[in-house]
Amino acid sequence: AGTNGNGSVSHFLASILQENGYKVGLYTSPHLKDFRERIKINGKEIPTEKVTAFVEKHRTSFDTIKPSFFEWTVGLAFTYFAEEKVDVTIIETGLGGRLDSTNIITPELSIITNISWDHSNLLGDTLEKIAGEKAGIIKKGVPVVIGETQKDIQDVFINKCNEVKAPLY
Repeated sequence: AGTNGNGSVSHFLASILQENGYKVGLYTSPHLKDFRERIKINGKEIPTEKVTAFVEKHRTSFDTIKPSFFEWTVGLAFTYFAEEKVDVTIIETGLGGRLDSTNIITPELSIITNISWDHSNLLGDTLEKIAGEKAGIIKKGVPVVIGETQKDIQDVFINKCNEVKAPLY
């Protein structure tokens, strides 16, 4: 999670793990040219047929549940990674963290890049509130790496890590 750099960090980690022999699922957003860029295994985009089959299979549920575009995309990614039996997945959050649909997982590691003014209409009108939303990915006992120490908001992460006994780096 983070304001800037989270996509780059996700791609760097996926590349490092792939080069070390792991089958790596990567979920990022947004896409630049093609929707399938969001969901990759070992650098290869999800096949179009997998996307259309998922939508067709779940169309009735979508009509009932009315998930957001992002929510059904996360469902597609998680389903594809499970079906393809990846060794590890790198998951980039959407807007925030705390209420993000990607936050249903319990990761091996959480990484938060820098925090700046983004989506303040949804995440909060102060950097502290935005940081609090991003800190929502911090889970009990799961190590956390903060990419940039920002003195005015570092206590948000320190307090959250202390609360859930998560090692902070």
